[in-house]
Amino acid sequence: MKKIAILLIIIATGFLNCTSTSQENLSQHIQLCIQNPHYFAYKGKPVLLLGGSDEDNLFNNPYLMEENLETLYEVGGNYIRCTMSSRDNGNVWPFAQKQNGLYDLDQYNQEYWNRFENCLVRARDYDIIVQVEIWATFDFYRDYWTVNPFNPANNINYSIDDTQLKSTWPHHPASKPQPFFFSVPEQNNDSLLIKYQRKFVDKLLSISLNYDNVLYCMDNETRAPAEWAWYWADYIQKKAYQSGVPVMLTEMWDAHDLHNKEHRRTYDHLELFAYFDISQNNWQEGQTHYENALWVRNLLQDHGGVRPLTNIKVYHRRHNNMPNTPSVGVDRWWQNIFAGCASTRFHRPTGGTGLNPLSQQNIRAARTFTDAFNIFACQPLPDLLSDTDPNEAYCLADPGNTYALYFPTGGNVTLKLEETSKQYKITWFDPVTLKFYKAKTITGNPAQIQSPNMDQIWLALINIQ
Repeated sequence: MKKIAILLIIIATGFLNCTSTSQENLSQHIQLCIQNPHYFAYKGKPVLLLGGSDEDNLFNNPYLMEENLETLYEVGGNYIRCTMSSRDNGNVWPFAQKQNGLYDLDQYNQEYWNRFENCLVRARDYDIIVQVEIWATFDFYRDYWTVNPFNPANNINYSIDDTQLKSTWPHHPASKPQPFFFSVPEQNNDSLLIKYQRKFVDKLLSISLNYDNVLYCMDNETRAPAEWAWYWADYIQKKAYQSGVPVMLTEMWDAHDLHNKEHRRTYDHLELFAYFDISQNNWQEGQTHYENALWVRNLLQDHGGVRPLTNIKVYHRRHNNMPNTPSVGVDRWWQNIFAGCASTRFHRPTGGTGLNPLSQQNIRAARTFTDAFNIFACQPLPDLLSDTDPNEAYCLADPGNTYALYFPTGGNVTLKLEETSKQYKITWFDPVTLKFYKAKTITGNPAQIQSPNMDQIWLALINIQ
């Protein structure tokens, strides 16, 4: 508990004891919102992160990056994912390649790092937050591993005799984590490998710590040992502290059930992790999806403090090999907002809808709706609703002031309002037309709330008249 308290003081004060960065500049960084630490603050103001993009590693596709950032900004989005990945066509790797085709891990490929920094610059220009995933898990498995510079067969710096790496690793990450992720002292203590892993992280931080719009995640849906995540989180925290810069860190475990003990590795170490990525919960559906998010929200409070919950990936499939069902992804995306999450982002195709017209429409609608009330004063309060069917309606509320309701396909529910001598008014919002309907007075308490129809998403805003 003492470590957690120290971390919170550091975050809240913006590393005031450090002298290399001014207090004014530190206040601009993405950090916990002091007024409501279920959310982040950016440039000193609470912020709800809404996103979607057509690639996870936009930085490594400069043309697509410019296109996506501009579109995202135009529709009210402010959140992208940045895996440090090189496995797609047209991508470049972070290290210099010699004429013989081998890489030199002591030399950098400046094009890769220029692309990365340009992404941070352009995102900052649009006030877009970049969630960086340092280790792009799938780059180190199967066919991608055969061309990865860290593979001992592909570099001049070490061989399979010098490290515990193998030149082939044909396994899926979920079936057999590879030795690359066991290098840390508490596991294999593969000192030569970890030397070059540190060089990669140091280079990344030498760029990213100069920007105030960066969140950090250690891995992508990892099954690496806990010690791996803890090692890198501690390493980055120390590097950031030495630079006088606050950082927000998390880890993304692979388990789809948030009750799985894997996730304890984050919430049992809040001295390392400032927020909690629950992206894999987005394989769940309906009421289960929502209730799991609330379970973690309450659990974090019981483990020493409130933390933002983030969703850097919202899938639109029910399961991995099932056909696309965009309506399922849209429902998950909206539920995250009404579960009080700090962020929600449409995953790239083919696992999600990316930044297609459907995603754009919902981002624009969510920004329009949430800008109409103070969402940062609200909390998810499902107990205020009764006479509901599963996945019929969800409630965010600041009781006595504001109630916001989300109906995935319309509905008819009972809402308990705070007793007041004043009357309430209800305004319906259509996310398709982006229009608010004329406000009407509510009679009765509890009140019967029925959506205009039952064949689309509806949102309702209820305020004191």
